[in-house]
Amino acid sequence: MSPRKRQVAIRMLIFLAVFSYIGYIASQRLPSFDFWVIMGFFALFFTWTIIETIIYREPQTRVVEDDDQRSYLYLQLSSMLVLFVALLDFLEFKCTRVTLLEPGITILGFIFFIIYITVRYQAIIHLGSYYNPRVALYEEHSLVKEGPYRKIRHPFYLSALLSVLSLSCIFNSGAALLLTVLAVIPAIVYRINIEEEFLLEHFGEEYKQYMEQSSRIIPGIW
Repeated sequence: MSPRKRQVAIRMLIFLAVFSYIGYIASQRLPSFDFWVIMGFFALFFTWTIIETIIYREPQTRVVEDDDQRSYLYLQLSSMLVLFVALLDFLEFKCTRVTLLEPGITILGFIFFIIYITVRYQAIIHLGSYYNPRVALYEEHSLVKEGPYRKIRHPFYLSALLSVLSLSCIFNSGAALLLTVLAVIPAIVYRINIEEEFLLEHFGEEYKQYMEQSSRIIPGIW
């Protein structure tokens, strides 16, 4: 098993243990609707984690430069904070949960989550062995402009935004949505700025032309 897949497997086991415990508590304490929302989310989450592990392709060459500047860490921590707050708000505190919006807001959240999976799947497939969660450059690296990359330069960060929006809606948490605006979106913008500067440095005129023909994450808007 590769180091990458080993890390994913360990992460899955940890999440499985945590989510199993939460599921058990939920079955004892929550009404039927809340319980099935939790179970539905866990099922989708683990299904996608398995799919992503299967479609991941090992790098064909070594990394020659890494200029991440902790952007991946900031994005991961802010996204995990949204999940943590959304779950607490849904299961325990219910401070910003508006039950009048249910089940519509929950259904919308699951739709966002499925779109997130679709976008991320396409991004991983087309990036292939160049996929790296950090801002890095491989030997003989070429610029990918196929699939979702034809219209947007950063489908991974679009999927990151869809992910936290889906969490806010599935768990009907205004606090999670506020954290998305205050923490996750700035982390995404920071990451995009670092990556674009990095790619401009290495691909020069080719990347400038690509920028003129595409949007960052929302076609025709930004």
